Amino acid sequence: MIEVDAESLAENAVLIGLLSRQELREARDEAEDGTTAALARVMMRKGFLTSWQRDKILKGDVSGFFYGPAKVLFHLAEGTFARVYRGKRVPGDYSVAIKVLRRRFATEPAAVARFNQEAESGMKLDHPNIAKIYEFGEQDKSPYMIMEFIEGSNLRDFLKIRKTLSTTDAMPLILGAARGLQYSLDQGVTHRDIKATNILISSLGEAKLVDFGLAEIDKGDFSAVASQGVRTVDYSALERGCGSQKGDPRSDIYFLGCAFYQMLTGSPAMAETETSDQLAKMLKRSFSAIKPLSEHRLAPPAELARIIEKMMKMDLKSRYQNMDDVVKDLEAFNESMSSEPRQPGTNNHSASIVRKKTKLRPVTGSAEDLFAAAFGDEALPTGPKHLLCVEYQEPIKDAFRKVFTQMGYKVMIVSDAELAAERFRESPPDAVVFDADGLGPEALDAYLEMHEKAHEDGHDLKALVLLGPRQAALSAKLPSDDRIIVLHKPLKMKDVQNALNELVPA
Repeated sequence: MIEVDAESLAENAVLIGLLSRQELREARDEAEDGTTAALARVMMRKGFLTSWQRDKILKGDVSGFFYGPAKVLFHLAEGTFARVYRGKRVPGDYSVAIKVLRRRFATEPAAVARFNQEAESGMKLDHPNIAKIYEFGEQDKSPYMIMEFIEGSNLRDFLKIRKTLSTTDAMPLILGAARGLQYSLDQGVTHRDIKATNILISSLGEAKLVDFGLAEIDKGDFSAVASQGVRTVDYSALERGCGSQKGDPRSDIYFLGCAFYQMLTGSPAMAETETSDQLAKMLKRSFSAIKPLSEHRLAPPAELARIIEKMMKMDLKSRYQNMDDVVKDLEAFNESMSSEPRQPGTNNHSASIVRKKTKLRPVTGSAEDLFAAAFGDEALPTGPKHLLCVEYQEPIKDAFRKVFTQMGYKVMIVSDAELAAERFRESPPDAVVFDADGLGPEALDAYLEMHEKAHEDGHDLKALVLLGPRQAALSAKLPSDDRIIVLHKPLKMKDVQNALNELVPA
């Protein structure tokens, strides 16, 4: 890493446009000494810099902070084709996602055309179950698009935690995704890449489709198709197998059915093949080997199984011919659920199983729906408490999601302490679980920023702070005017549960 002194850090941040001269003066006045670390800590605590921005400047990198009218705050994810960042629209000051074509593709005309076509196709679509694309362009020879930011996770990651969904929990997501695809096909835009990672589940329990635009790029050149990934290979194999043309909207219907299948069973309809050879992978696909949903151990009610199996018919004439009919049948089934008694032996009975165990489990919908799913029709006073968890270790993340959700909390988990502080500023939760063990020196600054925000809003910060074996000294640095419980590792999950129940009962 290039050594950048405090003056260079400050000047670069101003020249890049991340903060003003006035904000820099404020940061210098509050820094306890003139070191780079001290100045950076104050800048982050005051919200002038994020940890991602700081690290880039400290490396001597002064590019990639802005794409058109959007400022990059954090790195979110990346794939073979593009990187995705969380950003803020300037002016406008609202959160966006910024998708940037990776540099190795930016000089390939076909790749740039595909990227721009995805943006153009997406900008035609304006529907609550489709991630909105606001604009696209090129910055420093890097094509980008600015998109709706969706707090949540994709369906694949969602199912890693939930494993399967009961029919009751799945239906809002199934209907949302179906209506989104219905709308896009009505606008003449096929998807061509429907899979679990391209269906996002928002923190509000909404399904949103992402990554449109492949249909117009695929002109029959297999080399171009092979570069797009596994699901596009599946599309080509399906269409060869059933004799349909490329870009047939019924292919989207088929693979949306596969996504619904996975929601309800926890297993993908088709297992992934091991080979990295895309042509071999295409030839090895066996659509006829998919176990019928109605024969699955976790089969949903017969009518829903019939709808999904019809979506997944290999015979084109037997498959749904359009999404209007799919949505019509799904809506009719959904209405029937409220009037028909639940059938034992199907996975729509899971809520009654939870009732017997007297545990809350996560469901989509209103707070009233959540309590009704857990305890029946008895009226309960309030909705679930919101927890913001700061945790970077994946095994502990998984444990927190599972345990806290079962306790009845609505859970958001963030790995980066500075990003967690920003989320707190945007929407303060009922309590924070802050695992400082293993986090960098900015962790305490992020906690103090949450503390300041809470007191600006006129209330104490409710926090459960977990400290590592060598972090005992941090206890003395935590504010005394918060409602705070500090636990020292090693500890058991039961200790965390008991402390959380004491701090903010679910």
